[in-house]
Amino acid sequence: MFNAIRRWGIAFIVVSAIAVAPVAYGSHGSQPNRLAGQIGEVALDENVLATPDLIRAFVPTGSKSHRCLVTFAESTIADVLGPAPFCGPRTVGGVDGVLITIHLDDEVADLYLSLTVFQQFSKSYGSPMLYRGT
Repeated sequence: MFNAIRRWGIAFIVVSAIAVAPVAYGSHGSQPNRLAGQIGEVALDENVLATPDLIRAFVPTGSKSHRCLVTFAESTIADVLGPAPFCGPRTVGGVDGVLITIHLDDEVADLYLSLTVFQQFSKSYGSPMLYRGT
């Protein structure tokens, strides 16, 4: 009888520890409990070329989060892509979103570039536009 009580007691402690650990360590305290955001696809063309070898595209997302990620999906210019793309939060005309910056190795005239984009707490991914700010 004592062994059965002991086993149930240990099982209760283990289950309680598993249930409490995400609550104690899972939240950062600085972010409210909201949806993590969604992943989107953005297609860029020559309208987002700041210079013939520099892409600066603002994508409205409704988020101010610094946590963003951009990866290449498809392109007509795969041989002139430079290093990895950069992303960061910006607000343009009162709209929050993500700025995507890509340095190209060579100048391009006919551009098609599909990107996979993520920004934490994004609501949607709008049409990209040329970003002229700093």
